[in-house]
Amino acid sequence: MFKFVALLLCCWASLSAGRLTTSGTNFYYNGQKVFLSGVNIAWNSYGYDFGNGQYAANSKATLESWLTRIDANGGNSVRMWVHVDGKNTPAFDGNGYVTGPDSTGTMISDLRSFLDFAQSKQLLVVLVLWNGAKRPTDNTLNLLYDESKLQTYIDNALKPMVDALGNHPALAAWEIMNEPEGLLQNNVYNGNPCYDTTPLKDTGAGFAYTDVPMQNILKFINWQADAVKQRNSACLVTIGSWSEHAQTDTKAQSRNYYTDSCLEGAGGKAAGKLDFYQMHTYDFNGQWNPDAPFKVSASSYGLNKPLVIGEFASVCSQNSDIGNMFQYVYDNGYQGAWSWHYLEQGDCTDSQEAQNIGMTRIKDQTANGAVTFPL
Repeated sequence: MFKFVALLLCCWASLSAGRLTTSGTNFYYNGQKVFLSGVNIAWNSYGYDFGNGQYAANSKATLESWLTRIDANGGNSVRMWVHVDGKNTPAFDGNGYVTGPDSTGTMISDLRSFLDFAQSKQLLVVLVLWNGAKRPTDNTLNLLYDESKLQTYIDNALKPMVDALGNHPALAAWEIMNEPEGLLQNNVYNGNPCYDTTPLKDTGAGFAYTDVPMQNILKFINWQADAVKQRNSACLVTIGSWSEHAQTDTKAQSRNYYTDSCLEGAGGKAAGKLDFYQMHTYDFNGQWNPDAPFKVSASSYGLNKPLVIGEFASVCSQNSDIGNMFQYVYDNGYQGAWSWHYLEQGDCTDSQEAQNIGMTRIKDQTANGAVTFPL
């Protein structure tokens, strides 16, 4: 009898555990329509927040203080970077093959500690694996070219992380890469429109100067997204595109390279698709692109999945008010807003005070999805 009751309690706990889901162009948490409002942390120590003992030694206290502050100002989600450029994690051997999430075995416990504290503050976390906005290490770059090396990352690092953390109530999604278009070989014609980057001519794509073919980038995403889904089909997957130019077929100088068919066509993995889209947007020379998210509604992009504005800042927004920016995203069909970024360093970075004002502006709203909801 005791075993039977214990089994029932275990099953009830599993069924009652919350998680973020999608339906159509909306997000839901435990069946309630929600809007993701928050910030990019996105790191305390670039690439060195997790793994190899770095979390407890350098970042835990700072990151927990930030999570506490974000919660106090009405945020419900954060975007947090993990490997970044590959200098600290994952663990590579001398030939560039991945042997584990990190070298000393603290990566998973570090991430779990971060997620546990986020849950205690009612915050969802998007874990961003890689960064394409700057040139990564050669070992990391080789994962985009060598399938056998990519497979060792999937088998020895990604799958163990998903197995250990995939059901955590605070885990919103796995983001395969931030701004993969930075690595892109731009303005190269290909008969397959999924790999043809001529639509991106003069848009700024390729700003990391690594000239990786689009097909390689799509395969890189497809294989990792598929691995996440194979280990835990309920996990959500996304990427953070540097602008609208790479995620829509309805605007000038644009193409949606991350459709289900483009991703599966490049990598051959049927489950390796995105669950929601994410665009980043900043003004240029003090002006918005006419097709930028803060100039149009989400529906104008013609997408069939939720769309989050994953990076923006009032200091690079054609003199927009931060509170009005959060309100605009909430009111115009988007499903999330994450300001850049809580570290307060670099160009186009809002202060923590400004970001707190933005989150507070919409924290009690429900008309287009609840902003405040329990985990």
